[in-house]
Amino acid sequence: MRDQVRWAGLVAWLTLLFLLQPLMLQAEPLELDFSGYIAAGVDHYGAFYDEKGEPHTTHGVLRNAKLELELDWGRFWSAEIDGSYEVRDDKREAELGDAYVQYETSDRYKITLGRFKEPFGFERLSSYSTINTSERSLVTSAFAPGRSQGLTVGRFRKSTTWVLGVFTNEPEGESTRAVTGRYTLAPIRADGRVLHLGIAASWRDLGDERFQIKERGEVFSADNVIRSPRFDAREGTLLGLEGAWLSGRLSLVAEAMAQQVTRVNGEHWWFTGAYVQAGVFLTNDHRRYKRGEFKRPEPTSRAGAIELVARYSAIDLQDQKLGAQAEVALLGANYYWDDRLQLRLNWLMPGIEGNVLTPEPEGNALTFRVLFRY
Repeated sequence: MRDQVRWAGLVAWLTLLFLLQPLMLQAEPLELDFSGYIAAGVDHYGAFYDEKGEPHTTHGVLRNAKLELELDWGRFWSAEIDGSYEVRDDKREAELGDAYVQYETSDRYKITLGRFKEPFGFERLSSYSTINTSERSLVTSAFAPGRSQGLTVGRFRKSTTWVLGVFTNEPEGESTRAVTGRYTLAPIRADGRVLHLGIAASWRDLGDERFQIKERGEVFSADNVIRSPRFDAREGTLLGLEGAWLSGRLSLVAEAMAQQVTRVNGEHWWFTGAYVQAGVFLTNDHRRYKRGEFKRPEPTSRAGAIELVARYSAIDLQDQKLGAQAEVALLGANYYWDDRLQLRLNWLMPGIEGNVLTPEPEGNALTFRVLFRY
């Protein structure tokens, strides 16, 4: 049923854009751009990541096959619609991604209506093709909201951005409604150096439905072995702090997030997490920064670019002696042939305390990805 709702939404947005075409063409010329990427690879992991405690598991994965259609007409109007297809072990899933219409004024104010990512989290708002690890951190995956239907208003300048929106997941069969906002500032932005600071918050009506955080420990095909307590929840509040530093070949990112969830009986439960990540290019290359986000590197040599990455993530999903506390240390290496082809190799070393789901909470993981943009 959920897939039917998603594809019904896709058809609806395509129909809307088709109906708007005559009006667009009368006013301004219409520009269309097709693009996307394919990311595939292999996950190999130990008993920690398997509910049954299997000592060695290997899966081939189609992490994402994504097709994007962008439309621009005139100076102010644009729209985007995209879909993705994933294969995780024997599970296949097609999903509607972004589907929105946007109006941007000459002084960088933007009004966006449709389905898109809520403005929360430095890492969450970065495209999968832009991040420099096989998966996003434990913290981002556990706390930062993904895509929802909504309306936002914001302003995106070179050194400051702000955006505020209202959202709902009711068209997808969920009861969540939310108000989410983000503010970023780049007080240093010159001579190849950038200091980024940001804060985000979200209030969420959880509709008295069952609530539980489930995590795969930064391995796409693993089981959900890291879990919070499970209970019926009335509402929740999210707070996120973010910071990033870019200087030549070096990039540093850190985020901290906290979530308060109110049970239907009025009890307040707290869950928290944070990560710190460093990346350094061995070649004469660097990441780019634009309006509150890092952009993918563009290799300066025909031989490509090489980047080393390290990250430490920790989440506390335990309250009142229920739930788990987990951490993952990651070491990685990336190769960028050009701005289209990437190779990512990650070694992950997890740990867990509290309520442990797997019978053998030990064992590392190795992930490999090939990503091609078109």
